[in-house]
Amino acid sequence: MTTAEIEEKITGIFEEAIRQKTVNGVSYALVDQGGVSRHYLGQAEPGQFYDLASLTKVVGTASGIFKEMAAGKISLKDRVGDFFPAACSAVTVKDLLLHTSGLPADLDDVWQYQSPGEFWEAVLATKPLFLPGQESIYSDLNFIILGKILEQVSGQDLSSFLREEIFAPLGMPETGFLLKGKRDNFVKTEITKERGQVWGNVHDETAWQMGGLAGHAGLFSTLDDLARFSSFYLTTASPLVAGLFDYDCFERTLAWIRWPAGRRPRLFLAAVTGKKNKNRLLINVNHAVK
Repeated sequence: MTTAEIEEKITGIFEEAIRQKTVNGVSYALVDQGGVSRHYLGQAEPGQFYDLASLTKVVGTASGIFKEMAAGKISLKDRVGDFFPAACSAVTVKDLLLHTSGLPADLDDVWQYQSPGEFWEAVLATKPLFLPGQESIYSDLNFIILGKILEQVSGQDLSSFLREEIFAPLGMPETGFLLKGKRDNFVKTEITKERGQVWGNVHDETAWQMGGLAGHAGLFSTLDDLARFSSFYLTTASPLVAGLFDYDCFERTLAWIRWPAGRRPRLFLAAVTGKKNKNRLLINVNHAVK
């Protein structure tokens, strides 16, 4: 299919979703080595900020880990216990990135914790449910820990490190944690019992309890910045990015879903916020190799 045919097909699907009132608006970009085409449908507008939810894992935290690996500051064989005392001290960086650490998906009842520090202590005290490598559990705890490892190694908070070492070099000035600006420039997520209308602040309850700054969720960004991030994956000569296709562990590679398994490989990750609200958001970054 030509790019024009792909655009026509995708736009048709999204316009039908808007007509059916499944969503109020959609913005999407098609990125290839020839350039970027951007599309704004329904109530979507250029420059709107989206809560990236779990895309924080790949756009932010994994990018930081890969950079520190390239600099020789972090190794896939490093253990959590090499950075701080924890109940999962034998789990490796590789286990965390592949979601094979055995840690549960999240902590129970995140609202019980009174501060980010108290929440982090609970994460450190959490024991794996399985031995590393036995099972695949998609766990926010894996990337919360990876974010803390980045802070330990860099000596900076996660927000500053990613802004200076990842987003600025990639030309992504509209990406970050705890962004300021007019609330109307942010896409709404949903109305919750605990917080009312979530709008302009992180939707993820765990990230909210951590002060909006966490390795698994909390980033905000625009379509333009995500297009730049995708362009990097399409054009980079980084052996780390090329090496992502060497992994096929429970249909995952490091940080990403490796999909479809056994066929022409792609990197894929999706994130959803506002599950109960028609203003819900679905974002994915998808990369295919030739």
